[in-house]
Amino acid sequence: MKTIKRNIKHATLWFYILAVVCIVIQLLAVEYHFNKLVDREWLSHVSMKTLAMLAANNVADAIALLLPFVLLKPKWRKWTWLVIALETLWCLAQLLYIPTYRDLMPFSSFLLTDNVGGTLIKSTAGALRLADMEVVAPPLLLYIAYRLWFKRGIEACEQPLGKRLWLALLSVVVFLLIRVCITGIHYRGNDEASSFQEQIVNDYCVMWTRQGDYLNNNGAVPYAVYCATTSIFSKSTLSEEERHQVRQYINEMPHYTDDFYASARGKNVIMIVVESLNSWVIDLKINGREVTPVLNSMCRDTVNNIVALKMKSQVKNGRSSDGIFMYNTGLLPLTTQAVTNTHSDVPYPSLPKALGTGYDLFYASCDEPTLWNVRNMSSTYGYKDFYGIAEINDAVKANGYKLDKALLEEVSQLIQQRKQPFMCLVATAGMHHPYNSPMEPTTWVQSSGHYTKEVRCYLEAANAFDTELGNFITRLKASDLYDNTMIVVVSDHNEMVDDNPQGRPSIDNEGDNCVFIAINSGQNKWIEGPVGQIDIYPTLLDLLGLNQQQWKGLGYSLMRNDITSAATSPGITTGHGTLINRQQEAWRVSDMIITSHWFEPQER
Repeated sequence: MKTIKRNIKHATLWFYILAVVCIVIQLLAVEYHFNKLVDREWLSHVSMKTLAMLAANNVADAIALLLPFVLLKPKWRKWTWLVIALETLWCLAQLLYIPTYRDLMPFSSFLLTDNVGGTLIKSTAGALRLADMEVVAPPLLLYIAYRLWFKRGIEACEQPLGKRLWLALLSVVVFLLIRVCITGIHYRGNDEASSFQEQIVNDYCVMWTRQGDYLNNNGAVPYAVYCATTSIFSKSTLSEEERHQVRQYINEMPHYTDDFYASARGKNVIMIVVESLNSWVIDLKINGREVTPVLNSMCRDTVNNIVALKMKSQVKNGRSSDGIFMYNTGLLPLTTQAVTNTHSDVPYPSLPKALGTGYDLFYASCDEPTLWNVRNMSSTYGYKDFYGIAEINDAVKANGYKLDKALLEEVSQLIQQRKQPFMCLVATAGMHHPYNSPMEPTTWVQSSGHYTKEVRCYLEAANAFDTELGNFITRLKASDLYDNTMIVVVSDHNEMVDDNPQGRPSIDNEGDNCVFIAINSGQNKWIEGPVGQIDIYPTLLDLLGLNQQQWKGLGYSLMRNDITSAATSPGITTGHGTLINRQQEAWRVSDMIITSHWFEPQER
């Protein structure tokens, strides 16, 4: 009888230990892939101390996640599998998300059932790898072991409520001790934190860079708590001191009302936000043939075009929607959530609103209207009409599902029907991830054999867009609209494509430069950079003669300032110059402006 009881107790203990190991393996897999993707040399320089802290974080997370196993009656402990299943799905989603977006998928995105569509499904299927099974295999093996050996012993192990409460309290204490110890290590290595309390605030209350970095520092459970808290309190009430800081920052931005650079005043505006367009494709040749001849010719036009090929991507979890948000409002995105999903009802000042009722304003996209809340945001920005996949579906089918070709042909027809002057925002999708299969197996890009297959597929998509852009401009000239139209070509964000620098051209090995070209702008300027996406909004206000607008965004007009730096995150900058500190501070100011609904009169 004693042997049986001992075996029963051992079954419970051993299952708990194996469950901890299972969760630790899964979380380590997520952290490994994140760190490897954001830093190719991570494994070669990571210290044992860092690895030990990652493992300790994950042990603490496992202890916290397994609290139901400790607290529940033995016969109800099977519900622990729900926790393990949800945690497994979270890890798998991250392994699919990280290769494309170089960060964690925010919890808010798991609730976006409206985003589930053809593009997302195709992208997810293309991202699946056999290696991703490393987060599925451990719980699967654990479940088999549970059914074969542990289940009967666990359910037969009677434990009084007092003992279960004591074990749960012990689990919480161990979790907190691990967290305090790791925060202490951070504090000893941080010369800037003046106290242990300040280190706690820095660790747990601030998302300084990527969400994956927060996971590295603090673990999955604190990360989940942080995301839940920021979501619940998404609309914040600013203190008087915070209001003063926002006002002061805005007041210290450049104030000007002249129209010295207003060479595009009164012109039609077509802003083409290109999916995943990296600057390194510009002027790239394969066997002497240009990949993007149309874009190249635009960059060489020294009379009418403004060109910036070192524009740094500043998007966060909203990705494409964040880029469009910056170009339309002059605000930076939120670092933890997609602003278009959480703050779509804010009356933002915007480029369409600045143009006013004199302009016919419309938005054309290949997306479903619910994807990233695009239809609602179109109205929030001030566009009168929205044309999504439903409106251009016939054109998509007629063009063999070549999205960019269909979209630009449809826009060519739409602008014939609109009154002038007009502003049209065009959001392409043809260059969207994944790049695992060729669009046309026999194209000259594919048959060249250069680079990796993934890079060839990306370059093929870039070449296809470039061709359709050229056709679009040809149609614009044929309709006598070109001379009175400024065409703005901008990347929505960067796209790494391949983490191996030998897998793609050596131009811009980091792959973080985006494109900004203002065509037929009446100005000629080559901007060496680096600059940020946030700088485009005030630049367009300058060109369109809209400087009477009090709100000029949190960036700097490229026409008036020699920008040599950008803050791609609150804690990450590139370049050098006197603006870096303000560019970093802009992230916090923008966050306060958005989350407090600053532009609602009663909130100011």
